[in-house]
Amino acid sequence: MDAKEIVAKYSTDYIKDKKIIGIGTGKTIRKLIETISDIDIFKTKQYMASSIDSEIELSKRGFSVISLFSGIIPDVYIDSFDFLIRENNGKIVLIKGGGGALFREKLLTVNSKERIFIGEISKLKVPKILQIPIEIVPVSLSYVLTSLTSQGFRVKIRESQGKIGPLISDNGNIILDMEVDNTQDLCKLNNELSNIVGVIETGIFCDLYDTIILADTDGRLEIIKKS
Repeated sequence: MDAKEIVAKYSTDYIKDKKIIGIGTGKTIRKLIETISDIDIFKTKQYMASSIDSEIELSKRGFSVISLFSGIIPDVYIDSFDFLIRENNGKIVLIKGGGGALFREKLLTVNSKERIFIGEISKLKVPKILQIPIEIVPVSLSYVLTSLTSQGFRVKIRESQGKIGPLISDNGNIILDMEVDNTQDLCKLNNELSNIVGVIETGIFCDLYDTIILADTDGRLEIIKKS
């Protein structure tokens, strides 16, 4: 059985009693949207999406979607992730932004009453070199690249598959992907990157969770609760 389907179905019990649900972005979240489409109680909820893609998926299935401009605080935010890292100090770091929606994802993560992340157990296998997404203001591109490369980082501009040139986020910004050794202090790195003028947000989610639900193709589940 597909691990994405298993974790999506299991996670519905965690959000079924919430009135306003923040929804993330990605293949696992698409599976969640597909799953709740077949459950009547979810048709009575309101949703806030972290990307245009998720907003379209929700809308075309008849769900009520609230704009992020409303400033409403979701009762829960549920999203997937690219990798999960357990740091030596006990903190859990999630790497997100593979779909380019990192700013809105972090915006909803920080501003929701509860944060749930779902994913495949295979995402615990972290590569030696991580790709850290960074969203930046377009006019700052050359300055940010100079700042990062002068510190010894290898950085590339994420390119679009649909056109020549940089991938542009839903916010009209450019996404960079920076190579980082997985032994680096990612929480410290997140703070340092955030201090660079032109950087809007990074894909490093440092200890920003309440519950993490993992599943594999055999149906095995692992639940991580923030202590």
